[in-house]
Amino acid sequence: MRTRNSNAYGWESPEIIHKYSVIWHSRLNFILKELEFLKSLLKNNVFSIVESHLAKTAEDHLEELMNLQGEVSRLLKTMTLHKNGVKILFIKHAPSENEWNYKHEHRKLMIKMHEFDSDYQMLKKEIFKVIKTAIRHQKQKLIA
Repeated sequence: MRTRNSNAYGWESPEIIHKYSVIWHSRLNFILKELEFLKSLLKNNVFSIVESHLAKTAEDHLEELMNLQGEVSRLLKTMTLHKNGVKILFIKHAPSENEWNYKHEHRKLMIKMHEFDSDYQMLKKEIFKVIKTAIRHQKQKLIA
């Protein structure tokens, strides 16, 4: 029988893994609602966006939001399964292959969540920048 040793980092305790899984699941649910808000923000300011010649950029961002919505849905399903599978770690027995695999999956999810979150934050900043530029252009047009 081949056993794998894992380092006893503090975040590998079952309680902390469960805590992060719940936090990530909650964060993904919030992002799903926030994506709807960002789409409605772009659609509600369509006239000022078109007037400021940012329509192509806004369309690209809408498409990215649609892709992100699918990615968030997939991540939510994965996170739900991961969150429900934490009971493997709470069973007191000798370390097993399943426990190591679960912790390895948790590490991969942690990396995926950080990458997703950084990409999402950049997209959100770009969308707010487009809206801000469009509104500023509209106000300057009213002044002139």
